[in-house]
Amino acid sequence: MTNPTIYPEAFLQHMQNYLGNDFEKFIESLNEASPVSVRFNPNKKAETKLPLAEHVPWCSSANYLTERPSFTFDPLFHAGVYYVQEASSMFLEKVWKQINPKNKTVRVLDLCAAPGGKSTHLLSLMNEESLLVSNEVIPNRNKILQENIVKWGNANAIICQNKTEDFAELENIFDIVVVDAPCSGEGLFRKDKDAVNEWSERNVTMCAVRQKEILQHAMACLAPGGFLIYSTCTFEPEENDERIADCGLAIAELEIQNYGQVKTKFGYQFYPHKTKGEGFYMAVLRKDGETLHDGRYATNDKRNYQSSFISRKRDEKNPQFLQNADNFVEHKKNDFLFAIPKNIYNDFLYLEEPLYIRHAGIYIGTVKGKDFLPSHDLALSNFCKRDLPSVELNEEEAISFLRSEAPKLKTQLRSWCLATYKGMNLGWMKVLDNRINNYFPKELRILKR
Repeated sequence: MTNPTIYPEAFLQHMQNYLGNDFEKFIESLNEASPVSVRFNPNKKAETKLPLAEHVPWCSSANYLTERPSFTFDPLFHAGVYYVQEASSMFLEKVWKQINPKNKTVRVLDLCAAPGGKSTHLLSLMNEESLLVSNEVIPNRNKILQENIVKWGNANAIICQNKTEDFAELENIFDIVVVDAPCSGEGLFRKDKDAVNEWSERNVTMCAVRQKEILQHAMACLAPGGFLIYSTCTFEPEENDERIADCGLAIAELEIQNYGQVKTKFGYQFYPHKTKGEGFYMAVLRKDGETLHDGRYATNDKRNYQSSFISRKRDEKNPQFLQNADNFVEHKKNDFLFAIPKNIYNDFLYLEEPLYIRHAGIYIGTVKGKDFLPSHDLALSNFCKRDLPSVELNEEEAISFLRSEAPKLKTQLRSWCLATYKGMNLGWMKVLDNRINNYFPKELRILKR
């Protein structure tokens, strides 16, 4: 039996007006269980025990699950083999392939990025010469964003913690800007009952005002010829089509197969009674100007930083840990060493001044006097050297390792070695003569029993 009275009366009236005869089917869908879906990492392939069902039709690397397992106790989840993501939001892939069909080298900004679903998806879609700048202003959400991007393993990302207005000063920099805007959250009602309690017409209007500001900042830093991808998880036109109407940019002409999404005046709306996913909206706009850039290019900055080649001498302690070390520039901040791909290093230097950068490239480790301590980030990176000493753990041992417990293993190895599960790196151990030290970060350890 449906129970529409659990939803705010004003929300129900809105949806009745929008949907007409489809209203009852919509309400019925809200009382069904939310579908569970995961998107796989193309760079970390391992056989999982996930209860896989059919593919998500608009995402080549995603599957629905027949039930929701305990991801916490799957070592492959911690290794970054897959990301648990709501299916509708994976529609980003179809849009990407339309606006950048030849996968040209581009600069991409994910402006409101936490927890990282779209950022990790973008990293899987874009070529390795491209740059992703992933931003989240709220500190605890930024931390989660960093954790998810680190698990994904790519090196061509910069994570910053800035207000959206800070990007408005970076005029005409990014070829693609993704704005997954904060919204009233109607599309998540069946997943998150707290969202129901927080909903109000006043909150819808407040969100719309904030979205308008964010879009203005996004348009300012969008390069001529660039694309702006705007999305929300709400059904409200005030937060969706009406926001796009205010932008003044041209609507991108796309040819995308119909999977049940509804074509609105300016975008695409997903409803839970029409597609296997939650409520979601996406629109794509284009700024007047030339086509997307291909390869590295100069900005309009007076320093012309792109034209100068900058290199730094590599610390000889760490190339043994990094695959293809010659492709990276080492950047040292205090005692912390980062490996930043050469092709994005000038971009990093340019962005370092106006933005508060929390992470860039690969954090490879810390120098302590004469010692070098490899980082957890390096262990999970796709560029961690592949022939390093490692110990393969079974499932029970892997869970123990992920609890930061002292490993009880027998090995002839000494010094630093990787703990692996099904060939996937989980983190570092240091094997001494009389004990093994577990270097899995305590703040990431499994607490649940």
